[in-house]
Amino acid sequence: MAARGAPGRCLSSGAGQTLGYVVAELRTRGYQGATIYLPHDGINTNILTGKRLEDHLRDAEFSVTTIKNQGLGAAAMRIEAVRRLFPKIWFNEATTEAGRDALGYYYERRDERRDVQLGPEHDWSSHAADAFGLMAVSYEEPGVTRAFNRRINYPKSGIV
Repeated sequence: MAARGAPGRCLSSGAGQTLGYVVAELRTRGYQGATIYLPHDGINTNILTGKRLEDHLRDAEFSVTTIKNQGLGAAAMRIEAVRRLFPKIWFNEATTEAGRDALGYYYERRDERRDVQLGPEHDWSSHAADAFGLMAVSYEEPGVTRAFNRRINYPKSGIV
């Protein structure tokens, strides 16, 4: 398969920026109340601060969930989760072009000589596409997260 290149622009204004920059961007865009989902390495300790990324984000008053390592086949699980969820997803055309480009460029490396798949190519598109896949893996239907269809216990007072 031919190598694919970046479409000529930065995928994200936060690429290569500090955590402080990213936190400020999240706040500027109105995501103060959002839950941030981190990949498994969000629990790694920062060598300079001695704190984990998830701890830094909690200190910045964000709700944080770190998704456990999915092990072998994680990329395939993310892809399948995206395929299952994709019919329910809509994109704001004006603000998601870079992300949609990343999804379109995401592809798997292959050893043609041995005819084996080697996992996703780690290029400009892989972080954004993997993040989208992680969203799909961690997504729960609103009925599950909001306790719809739960048993309702009515008070017994006043019943004869």
